[in-house]
Amino acid sequence: METAQQICKRLHTYLREGAYTGRVAYVSGDRLDIQASFGLVCVLRSGALLPFSCKVSGVQSFVALGLKAGMDVLLDKEGIGIPEKEFTVDVTLAEDVDLALESMVNLFIPLDLPIRYRHLLPVLERHASSEDLSLLVISPDLAPELSNLRRPLEDLSAAFFDWSEEAVAQAAGACSGFGGGAVPASDALLCGYMACFSCLSYALGRKYTSVLNLTRIAASAAVANTNDSGTVHLLQAGEGLVGEDVFSLLRCLFSDVPYTSLTAAATRTAQGPNGVNLLVGVCLALNGLYLSHAA
Repeated sequence: METAQQICKRLHTYLREGAYTGRVAYVSGDRLDIQASFGLVCVLRSGALLPFSCKVSGVQSFVALGLKAGMDVLLDKEGIGIPEKEFTVDVTLAEDVDLALESMVNLFIPLDLPIRYRHLLPVLERHASSEDLSLLVISPDLAPELSNLRRPLEDLSAAFFDWSEEAVAQAAGACSGFGGGAVPASDALLCGYMACFSCLSYALGRKYTSVLNLTRIAASAAVANTNDSGTVHLLQAGEGLVGEDVFSLLRCLFSDVPYTSLTAAATRTAQGPNGVNLLVGVCLALNGLYLSHAA
């Protein structure tokens, strides 16, 4: 039996409220993905906590335990079980970690926000590769291959700035599904963008329900043009859920914590799954929705 040390609070709420069935979708040494009726659940051995995930500390890899895609899974208030291999994850004593952006308190627009933004750029430069969308921030004029994405992103910023539901849906749909990877690069960018928009909005005193309505509209439109993995991440972002590293990064941006903490959070984000593209989305939203208008 495995014991979960931490669990996404939203996932724990679902498990406490009912019993569900699922199926193993993916297995690696440190990650187990389960497709459940309410979404994709992840069991992790390492890395940052993700939406609808829990972390365990067992020493044996999931592959070594004989877990395979297609196996049936049971999920309830006690935890997660795969009867075929007598594998269980006990979540009853796990620490709840709230990954919902609306749970952040005391967000504000710091006077040095332009400087905080500039601290993100060296992190992007250090972790950039030819496979990501970092040039959209670092050197937008040097990436002609990204020209088809540049105009929809400009439309996205205009739509979010104007708070236009119809325009947000149209622009988000045009931005999704671009790039390679299990999660298309532009989908990760959109997730970072929506997360930054949400925190910026809360820092400006906007209502949670209004913000959530707009991100849900964006996510719903974006999933029409992408794959299953992109759909999972976009819908989570539309609900205001982000990974632990992105959560910390945004809290550092909209506060007065030291720049060293901000750089460390940005670095952890960039090094995580889809991290550079998430960070690109945060930068584009921060610049397009606030800094370029405040100058």
